Amino acid sequence: MRQKLEPFKKDMFITAAAIPDIKGAGVSVPYQIVLKSDSFEKLTLAKNSLVSYLSQKEGFVDIDTNLDDPKPQYNINILRENANRLGINASQIANAIATAFSSDLEISYFEQNAKQYNITLRFDDAHRQKISDLKKIQLRTKDDALVYLDGLVNITKDSSQATIYHYDRQRQVSIYADLFGLDLGGAVNYTKEKIDSLLPDGVSYRFTGFAEEMVKTGEAFGAAIGLSVVLMFIILAILYESLIQPIIIMIALPLSIIGVMIALYLSGLQFSLFVMIGFMLLMGMVGKNAVLLVDFANAAVKNGKTTDEALIEAGENALRPILMTTFAMVFAMIPLAYGGGLGSETKAPMAIAIIGGLISSMILTLFIVPALYKLISPLDRWLKKRYEVGKVS
Repeated sequence: MRQKLEPFKKDMFITAAAIPDIKGAGVSVPYQIVLKSDSFEKLTLAKNSLVSYLSQKEGFVDIDTNLDDPKPQYNINILRENANRLGINASQIANAIATAFSSDLEISYFEQNAKQYNITLRFDDAHRQKISDLKKIQLRTKDDALVYLDGLVNITKDSSQATIYHYDRQRQVSIYADLFGLDLGGAVNYTKEKIDSLLPDGVSYRFTGFAEEMVKTGEAFGAAIGLSVVLMFIILAILYESLIQPIIIMIALPLSIIGVMIALYLSGLQFSLFVMIGFMLLMGMVGKNAVLLVDFANAAVKNGKTTDEALIEAGENALRPILMTTFAMVFAMIPLAYGGGLGSETKAPMAIAIIGGLISSMILTLFIVPALYKLISPLDRWLKKRYEVGKVS
C-alpha cells in the first residue's frame, strides 16, 4: 500500500491570462497541444523538447504545461510475513494510519449555539511530524498483544506525480501557450515542421482547442470550395442557358488565388482559418467582373457585332464599373488590413487576402476572360444549336 504523509498545501498563483494587456496592441489566442504516451519518462522528455522548440519562435508567450514536478512521498510496504504471523491484515494497518494522521474516524459530536460539530480521533500535532511518530503506532495482534508498526512495514522515501491526467486512455501532458502577434496557422505549421523528430518513440500528439478546430476547418475547406463551385456552375448555367459561359465566368476564381498567395507572401502571413473565411467571401466578389464582361459581350453579339467587336465594346463598357467596385472594396479593406487594436491579428489576414484576390482578379480578368470567350464562344454557339428549341409561330 502507499500512503502520502506530506501536509496539504494550497498554492496560490496568478496566470498570465488573468493579467490585462497593458500594451493594447492586440489579443492573444490560446494554443494547446496534447502529448500522449504510456510512459511518464517519455512524456517528460517530449515535453521538455517541445517547450524548448516553441520558445525559439517569436509569438509563443506564457508557455506552460500541466506536468508538475514530482511531489515527495513515503511508500509504506507491508512486511507480509511478519503481519501474517501476528494475525494482522492490511486493512488494520491502513485504518490505524488513517485514524492517527488524517482524522477520518468520527467518534461523536457535540452541539453548541444550535450548531453541531463532529468529533474525530487522531494524534495531536506534536506527534504527527516525523516518520518515527508513524512507527510508534501500536496494533493489537490475534493474541491480544500490542506491537509497534515499526516491525510490520518498510517505509521508503520516493517521489511521484500528484495528479495523473489521461487522454484517449493514455497518460497525457498538455502544453499551453498564448499566441501574440502570431497567427494560428503559422503556429500550427511551425509546430508540425519538427514535432515528429522531437517526440520519442511511443509518444503521439494531438492539437486541441482553436488549433484542432483550425485543422478540422482546413480539412472541410476543400469540400466547401468544391460544393460552392458546383452550385455556382449550376446557377450560372441556368441563368445563361449555356454550359460554356459559366466556365468563362468561373475562370476568375483561380485567378484570385494568385493574388491571395502573393499578398500572404509579401505580408509574411500564413494560410490560416481567417484567410479561409476571406477566400470564401472572395469567391462571391471576383465573379462579378467576369459577369459584366460576358453580359456586355453577349448583348453586343445579339446586336449583330462580331466576337472581336463585341469584346472590345464589352471591355470599354465594363472597365469603369469593374474599377469602381474593385477599388471601393479594396479601400474598404485597408483599415482592417493595417489597423491595430483588439482583434487585429484575426482581421488583418482576412482583409489582406481579400485585397490581394480582388486586385489580381481585376487585372487578370480583363485579359484572360476576353481571350477565353473568343476561343470557346464558337463551341458555345455550336452546342446551343443542339439543344435550343426554335420559336413557335
